[in-house]
Amino acid sequence: MNISMFYEKKDKYKTIRDLTYHISNVSVDLKNKNETKQDIDIATFTYNDAKYIRREMQVNNEDLYFMYLYLNIYSENKEELEYNLNKIEGLLQSNGIQTRRANFRQEQLFLTCTPLMKNDLEIKNASKRNILTSSLVATYPFISSSIFDEDGILFGNNIYNNSLIFIDRYNRDKYKNGNMCIFGESGAGKSFATKLQILRYRLLGIEQYVIDPEREYEKICKNLKGTILKIGPSSGTYINIFDIREESIEENKGYLANKIQKLIGFFKLIFGNIDEEEKAIIEEKLIETYKEKGITFNDNSLYKKETNKFKIKPEFKSSREMPILEDFYNVLGKDEKTKIFQIKLTPFVKGSLKFFNNYTNVEINNPLIIADVYELGEENLKYGMYIFTELFWDKIKKDRNKKKAIYLDEIWRLIGVTSNKEVASFIYKIFKTIRKYGGAASAITQDISDLFSLENGIYGKSILNNSCIKLFFSLEEENINLLSKYTNISEKEKVDIKSLRKGESLMFIDKDHLLVKITCSENEKELI
Repeated sequence: MNISMFYEKKDKYKTIRDLTYHISNVSVDLKNKNETKQDIDIATFTYNDAKYIRREMQVNNEDLYFMYLYLNIYSENKEELEYNLNKIEGLLQSNGIQTRRANFRQEQLFLTCTPLMKNDLEIKNASKRNILTSSLVATYPFISSSIFDEDGILFGNNIYNNSLIFIDRYNRDKYKNGNMCIFGESGAGKSFATKLQILRYRLLGIEQYVIDPEREYEKICKNLKGTILKIGPSSGTYINIFDIREESIEENKGYLANKIQKLIGFFKLIFGNIDEEEKAIIEEKLIETYKEKGITFNDNSLYKKETNKFKIKPEFKSSREMPILEDFYNVLGKDEKTKIFQIKLTPFVKGSLKFFNNYTNVEINNPLIIADVYELGEENLKYGMYIFTELFWDKIKKDRNKKKAIYLDEIWRLIGVTSNKEVASFIYKIFKTIRKYGGAASAITQDISDLFSLENGIYGKSILNNSCIKLFFSLEEENINLLSKYTNISEKEKVDIKSLRKGESLMFIDKDHLLVKITCSENEKELI
């Protein structure tokens, strides 16, 4: 099938004059009301249409065009041709589009579908439709906007026109943030697309931090000479949740106040739902724990005392000078009111999870770091994910001039129903403020229902709204319907998402919606 479209601009002055004349005549007819009800309905309809067109031309400076749309269908035999004709006529009419066969005018129609630019007068009068400028723009079916940022990385090919899509998510002039959401069912290609981004950003020297709950990023990390941090029963690396780092300071907050807020969220993951009174008691015990190490709300207490006469800036206290879980455990045991919390903390101090009760023993200076929390098991993943997220957030804030990215795989564990609003608020804050630290955050998940399960989905929705780039891979209908509540997905795009093949996605980038096929070289595929 060949399709040919013609647009013919009409004289604006003459059009407005004719419309005004028509409106006046119809207005008189409506006042007389001598016609049948059907005639009145038709007259009212044309009257309102004419007034609308005139208003758009006069107020919004639109132009009126005649549009001509021709379809030239061909086949090797008559039976197949008739079948195709009937099929296309049925499809068009089911969408409210009237069709008319060019009987005895086939030659003229054939010529309109050639590059001769010939729109024969004999078929023009039977096919013309009027259209305004704003509607005319929407009638280009084969032109799809493509993104080509000069300093961007390749994301894939536009499925409609095969053009390359390059995105520079760090372009502050073009995008309000570089955050990204990647949703898709298992095996749809979301992890592969994420690894491609990691590989290509690694070549640009961008710092990257990945939370890996399913041990999916180990191979690419080794091939790119990154660092893998593991936390679990058999790992020899430890991260102390009580560490206060020099770069962890937040605006208008002291070190200890900021740290206690994060610790409250972490311990609510362990203790479950606690009321305001219990929360206040836990905060009191946390303050006491730090006080035993000489750390108070005075930020100076976190610096070692000067040991030289040159008044060089004092050194920040090391991890060895911070409390650990056991110190907090002992403080809880001193008070009958907090004995129940001490019991709940026992596995983390003396039981199967005692690897959480250690001083930090790793230095992370590699531009690519993968946090492997796979060994923690299904029930305990959220603890490790939170600890590493906090660690990476402090690293991201260290230097605002460096570009960096953080990837949170299976993010629903941190903002879903198994989490709490303190932890979810912390994750949301990362997405909201990471831009000013030169960073970009990526949320990756296949469990969309869990993503919107906490507090009626306000945190999932907030992260979605604070992400300029969204990649939707193939999803089940239930997840598509849920997603449509929080995004402006059209009915056609719902069908597109459901029918996407592996490696294909619907991309939202600001106001542009594109169907994208993720592409890579054989070398990249081997590295991944």
